[in-house]
Amino acid sequence: MTKYIFDHMPMGEEGLKEVHAWIDDFVEKNPEIADKKVLGKSDDGKWDIPAVTVTNRSIPDDDKQIAIVTLLRHGQERGARIVGAEILNYLAGEEAADIRNKQKVIVVPIANPEGFIRDEFNSTMYGITDLEKRIWGALCAEDIPDMMIDYHSLGKSDATKYDRGDMEVIIPANSTKWGMDEQIYQHVAGKMQAAAEAEGWPYEIHTLEDLSFYYFGDGPTARLPQRYLEEKVFLLHIQNMYEHYNKPSSLPGYTNYTCGPAYMQWHTLVFGMETNHWSIKPEDGLGESGLIPCRALMEMGNNRFPWEKDPGYPTNLLCGDFRISIRTRGNTPGERRASREKLWPERVNFNILKREMLEDPETTLAEVGYLGENVPLDIALCLRMRQDVINGVMIDGKKADFETFKDHCSTFLYIPMTVEKPGLQKLTITHEAFNKK
Repeated sequence: MTKYIFDHMPMGEEGLKEVHAWIDDFVEKNPEIADKKVLGKSDDGKWDIPAVTVTNRSIPDDDKQIAIVTLLRHGQERGARIVGAEILNYLAGEEAADIRNKQKVIVVPIANPEGFIRDEFNSTMYGITDLEKRIWGALCAEDIPDMMIDYHSLGKSDATKYDRGDMEVIIPANSTKWGMDEQIYQHVAGKMQAAAEAEGWPYEIHTLEDLSFYYFGDGPTARLPQRYLEEKVFLLHIQNMYEHYNKPSSLPGYTNYTCGPAYMQWHTLVFGMETNHWSIKPEDGLGESGLIPCRALMEMGNNRFPWEKDPGYPTNLLCGDFRISIRTRGNTPGERRASREKLWPERVNFNILKREMLEDPETTLAEVGYLGENVPLDIALCLRMRQDVINGVMIDGKKADFETFKDHCSTFLYIPMTVEKPGLQKLTITHEAFNKK
């Protein structure tokens, strides 16, 4: 039988002490790769909220992706109490050596110690609490995340209107339809789901729009079925777009997953997770069921997605689509994070992204229009091309540098550019004629 970190459910004050003791023991046994930092204390001032960082310290953070895993925002969601230990145990093993080399992973096993002890919700679903703003604000100010995943857990009657007590869910938690994010999130979630199913854990994938239809629970926020199509016709900001870490907000909105503001501020790849502590007992693999999709997500963060120039989480397509898009700049993960932080708020100011293939089969024209004032602005324009060979790029009549990378059937043309002033830039791209072999 598989040995799990917790083959029982820690409960009450003694249970919290047990989890905290395990965390301290984990860090003590893995001093070369693990470090503990206290993010703050519970609202009653009695209990620490620790974060554990696991990484290869000999490699600079600038050369690594930043991944944050948060668990147990809601105190009575018991399954989240034990998943963090399984994730940390995996990260310390030989199997995760490549993740430690390429990522800095920060795990917050117990975000709500008061709720843990009282076995109560002890939180809100309408905004980020003041405590959470302090905790996540301080954490993300030091380490802007490339990926953030937030763990919850369903009980006997906490699932949808159609399922009570037997569901586990992956939540693609992006809050807009910007760029290709919906497709990208579904692609990633599908791989997480497949990894879980391969290990015997059947997961569902529910978008935030789905949640508005068959809300997790009953009450006045539950939507009626006839509202579903109506909900899908407008941009559904389930995550309040004005909600920020470490900033007061007078406009709270539905916020079940605390990683939403990271998407809104930095285009972080964000997911919510619902394990199930009613149908799956700790001794039956509850912790493992939560680990597997997270493990799959972190492994994806080590690899290159077909539409991305570099390995890492797919966060660099900020505006446009796969055919023509604005991308981040940078040779390292740290440089691309800094570029993303600057470019993501400017996405609404790119009013023109245009490409045109001429009758001349060896020429493509493109245009980029920028209306903002944050200049000079370093960007990359990326085009997906049918042609295998790119001969040259001209920007406003001047020769420009470019790079290419491939997926299984096309060539991506990556063109570093600088917007010196608001206005329109015109590009001429010369290439071989398309000839499908």
